[in-house]
Amino acid sequence: MNLIKSILLGFALCSLFSISAQNYVDLARFHYAVTPQNDFDSIQGNTNIQEFGADITLPIKLNDDNAFLTGFYLEQIKTKIHPISNPITISTVNIKIGFNRNHSEKWNGTYMLLPKISSDFKQLSGKDFQLGGLILMKYKKKETFKYHIGVYINKDLHGPLITPLLGFYYKSPNDKFEANFTLPIWADVNYKLINWLNLGTNFTAITRTYNLGNKNSYLMKKTNELYGYLQFNIKKSFILQTKAGYSLGRSYEAYSSDDNVDFDIYGITAGDNRVLLNPVFNNGLVFKVRLIYRFHL
Repeated sequence: MNLIKSILLGFALCSLFSISAQNYVDLARFHYAVTPQNDFDSIQGNTNIQEFGADITLPIKLNDDNAFLTGFYLEQIKTKIHPISNPITISTVNIKIGFNRNHSEKWNGTYMLLPKISSDFKQLSGKDFQLGGLILMKYKKKETFKYHIGVYINKDLHGPLITPLLGFYYKSPNDKFEANFTLPIWADVNYKLINWLNLGTNFTAITRTYNLGNKNSYLMKKTNELYGYLQFNIKKSFILQTKAGYSLGRSYEAYSSDDNVDFDIYGITAGDNRVLLNPVFNNGLVFKVRLIYRFHL
């Protein structure tokens, strides 16, 4: 047990390089989400969505200023893309390989390579592989307030996806209020009501593409989700979040494999003359459960 604690402490200490201003690091996150039946917008029929994900971080400290970052993200989604078709299952296996450096007392940089397979895992080919990268620079204004700026780039199936990132992290002096923003993809605000319970709200925005190997097409997932949640601090290191929310502008759109755009700067596209192959379903409720293993420093 002492050996396990020492290993986890080593992971946590070097993860200090890759977090904003928290006095903790999340080494593992698991989630399960489900939506009730949602109607298609232009044709009779409905479907639900089931989603499972796991996000594991395993950093390795090299010295006081440098750390090697590794880990992986797994995702699996099951839904219908047409009311008369059978449900399909799409998955992502994303490897995280990177480097973090303290450039000065104020500035810290994270540099990540993010190769992934994103597919229905039928008739695997080169189209199932995507390569992405992340650069995130953090500036420490003070211990409880930090800015960050960066960019995420991925060679998606519909074309190059470029997402500029801008945000901040703040925690109140009494440790009760916490705000973490990385716009336009993430925002979280929560308040500790009592030691074992936090009340919060969360926004997430996701764009991903998945190769449909036996259909000569790809599926593009776009969703913005706004949640309210309760966070149960079960033990010091184990957290359970129960979330209820609503999707805003959600779509699962199928396109031919050779139908793409010149580039996509977070929803602003150039050369987008694609022909949609399926009806999309309406926005609706989303229910999610997250289990987090959090190591406190």
